[in-house]
Amino acid sequence: MENVRYVYTVGMDDDEIATRLQRADAGVLSLAADGRAYAIPVHVHYDRAGGRLLFRLSDDGHSEKFEFVESTDEATFTSYGDEGEDSWSIVARGEIHRLPDDELPDDTTLNTVYRPLRVFDEDIADIELVPLELVLGELTGRKTAR
Repeated sequence: MENVRYVYTVGMDDDEIATRLQRADAGVLSLAADGRAYAIPVHVHYDRAGGRLLFRLSDDGHSEKFEFVESTDEATFTSYGDEGEDSWSIVARGEIHRLPDDELPDDTTLNTVYRPLRVFDEDIADIELVPLELVLGELTGRKTAR
């Protein structure tokens, strides 16, 4: 390993993690059920005061992702950046579930908080938007040491 290039990393404090999450708008949400993993790219919104991450997923009635949401005891969300010599990553773990009906955001809020919804081959009229929250149980971050 003496010829392998490497970079030292250090932990981020709570304020650094919060700053990165407030700027981050995407990452990977990982779910699991019956020994199978399911990871999907998602847009995210960090609600620091509420101690949670918010996601907006689409459902056309045929997606298996909501079966995994219902079966996952602890979800993991990872966001990261790699800007040349500088890099960072954040891993969040916690319970994930649908937002209660009394907390559902309106369309204006959704359009303000999230990037445009990525639609594949679904008919827009057949898509239901499903807001989810990951209640933060564990939140860690690392960055390139300087």
